[in-house]
Amino acid sequence: MLLYLYIIIADLLFSLQFLFNQQFRKRNGDGIDQTFTFSMYTNGISFLILLVLNGFSLKINLISFLIAFIYAVVLLGYSYSGLKSFATANLSVYSIFAMLGGMLLPFAYGVIFNGEDFSLPKAMCVLLIGISTALSFEKGGGKGKNFKYYVAVFMLNGLVGVLSAIHQSKNGGFVDSGSFMATVNLCVFVMCLVFHLAKNKKVPLLPLKEVGNLACYAGCSGIGNLLCLIALSQLDASVQYPIITGGVMVFSTVISLIRREKPSARTLISTAIACVSTILIMF
Repeated sequence: MLLYLYIIIADLLFSLQFLFNQQFRKRNGDGIDQTFTFSMYTNGISFLILLVLNGFSLKINLISFLIAFIYAVVLLGYSYSGLKSFATANLSVYSIFAMLGGMLLPFAYGVIFNGEDFSLPKAMCVLLIGISTALSFEKGGGKGKNFKYYVAVFMLNGLVGVLSAIHQSKNGGFVDSGSFMATVNLCVFVMCLVFHLAKNKKVPLLPLKEVGNLACYAGCSGIGNLLCLIALSQLDASVQYPIITGGVMVFSTVISLIRREKPSARTLISTAIACVSTILIMF
């Protein structure tokens, strides 16, 4: 039951990080420079946070480093696609593509390639979350010309889950979860730093308020991903990722209510369905 608690806490953190991402895009734009600046700061801060949480221990071996490097490239692509999506899409549309990709691809990997069982509760959970995300769609959320970025968000967020599942497989030979996630963050930070030094000949400096916003994102992202990795070492990907998707949808709606926004009836219904589906797969 403790593992489920980890995932629920991660769900809350992931729901909060969307807000900080959106705020950065509104104030700074969505170009390639902004993407690398966003990723450099957030991953640099996440690396420091995870290093502290891991007792200043950082273990690296070749296979874990290769997976971490690919993971870092995927994260950069995801950040860029996410910022471009926010240029025309509301949070509802972005969340749909991100959450569906983050659920379906790891689910398929777990069942098809990792030998996880395909049970009726799992099938019902995926179906209900699919219905839930479809109901939460809001019109006017984007333009057709940016559809490629929505597809990229779907694929890349799904690949993050697949790479996590590969590293946390029970075959052995990998480093601990904290070291792996810290290595991912370090790879992204170094890539972004090299990009700015090569292209702009300088490191971008942000106002203290903006750094605080990115630090909040980094804390949510770093700790949330770490909790998911820890849980994934014992839970099937086909169980964990539907829970993450449903939980994020529920917490996102709760956050909207706390902010005194007025979710539509469809949003409330979709949230209720997501909540039922999450409970279904847990029990």
